[in-house]
Amino acid sequence: MLMLGIDLGGTDIKFGLVDKSGRLIHKTKYPTHAHLGFEGVMQRVAEFAREVIASHDVAGIGMGVPGPMSSALGIVYEAPNLPGWENVPVRDHLQTLIGLPVVLHNDANAAAYGEFWAGAGRGCSNMVLFSLGTGVGGGLILNGELYSGPDDTAGELGHIPIDYNGPPCNCGSRGCVEAYASATAIRRIVREALAKGVETSIRIPKGEEETFGARLVYEAALAGDAFAKQVLYDVGKALGIAAAAIINILNPERIIYAGAMIGAGEFIFAPLREYARTRSFRRPAQRAQILIAELGADAGIIGAAGLAFQAFGC
Repeated sequence: MLMLGIDLGGTDIKFGLVDKSGRLIHKTKYPTHAHLGFEGVMQRVAEFAREVIASHDVAGIGMGVPGPMSSALGIVYEAPNLPGWENVPVRDHLQTLIGLPVVLHNDANAAAYGEFWAGAGRGCSNMVLFSLGTGVGGGLILNGELYSGPDDTAGELGHIPIDYNGPPCNCGSRGCVEAYASATAIRRIVREALAKGVETSIRIPKGEEETFGARLVYEAALAGDAFAKQVLYDVGKALGIAAAAIINILNPERIIYAGAMIGAGEFIFAPLREYARTRSFRRPAQRAQILIAELGADAGIIGAAGLAFQAFGC
């Protein structure tokens, strides 16, 4: 018996067939074509899902979608990268189109469950996932269960405040870890430094001022650029302070980091471990393992399928 995991993003829709052990036996992806709006995108999801599940014994579907939602109601309240997705009944609509039961979750929560079930979180009962990308997302596994809270908003780890006088965050607050440790934050910090004439070898390609990646900073750090090293150190420091808060509040066994920015390696993880340890209580800090995610871009589809196995009692 298999479950179909779907990870819906603004650019791509990723599909995977997953067995009960968490093994991904087939995966594929298609462009989302978000400009088609809710109905158009859902028709694409259903069409491609039928192709993927043809000739397989698929019991149900788990789907991860970005943005605020109600998993219990199967409604997405809004999805910033999917135009026209406001208060849309994703679960019921997809069930009608395909004829299989569907469970709906936030994409970051699905990825966290994937790592817990089949990745770096295997064998533990309490773990936290930080997803480092354009923003900083996350998910919580408490006592072996995904915890999303009564409003499905738990796990917004990017909005742990670490400096009440810090820079503005997109959420409307100030000093959130996302304002220091996301790809968006790195771009802002580098642009501001270059405008001030800071000495660095970093040069932003023309036309990429709003889109250049953290790899540009990582490569400069590898070459010995002191400013680049400091930028990445400060990212690690911010993440470490946030991890210390999590350690003191939740006493997790593992804190797992996913996303493209983990490629910066020890430039980020050395200060992260240092600040996580020195800013939290000693005993829970010793217990909490700081690990890199294992499933990569597959975490969301594996986790969505795993949540379907759980929801449907299979």
